[in-house]
Amino acid sequence: MKKLFILAALFCAPALYAAEQYTCCSYEETPKYGLQTNTTRVEFYGGVALPEEDWSENGQTLQLGDTGFSAGIAFVRNLLPWLTLGLDGNYAGLSNGDDFITTTGDTVNYRSGIATGMVAGRVYLFPASMTRIYGTAGIGAGYMYAKEKNDTADSSETYDSTDIAWMLGAGLEFDIDETVVFGAEGRYNWVGLRGDMKDRFGKDDYGYWTIMLKLGVKF
Repeated sequence: MKKLFILAALFCAPALYAAEQYTCCSYEETPKYGLQTNTTRVEFYGGVALPEEDWSENGQTLQLGDTGFSAGIAFVRNLLPWLTLGLDGNYAGLSNGDDFITTTGDTVNYRSGIATGMVAGRVYLFPASMTRIYGTAGIGAGYMYAKEKNDTADSSETYDSTDIAWMLGAGLEFDIDETVVFGAEGRYNWVGLRGDMKDRFGKDDYGYWTIMLKLGVKF
């Protein structure tokens, strides 16, 4: 009987060793999808910028710019799997607006751009999943300019402003692999106006939307 136990043990030992090795390797090779505490990402954005509304002046529609592009970069740190905090920089370049006739009879149009730098946070749903949705908000500073091109006088003049800025948005993202993230994000952006921008247009703020795709890398 003792010999049978020894013989069985000799046959079983290689199988047990193989099973242990397989379990160990399988565990080590399991991809780490989802979000973890104390991890950092850098993200690159690109998409479109949409002015919220046009203004009215002397009975005419005044456009500071039409649909343009938006691009940005963000550094994001996970304080918790479902909560992030980071820095966000974005630029929105608006295309030329429609022609506008001034009170002196000159034909002008505007092209504008807005640059923002913010501290931004996110709150995630399903942070452990490969696919996640989130809400985001940020506050910081914004610089806006409007270049007025006078076709009648063949001249141009630029107005600008630096003031507080904020944004609210939502996004969807998914893990391509353990380190690469792809997603889409929509934002409503607001920037205050002061200085010669406020003096020229008589407005305190400017709002616009951005819809962007993003590519991020975890490290």
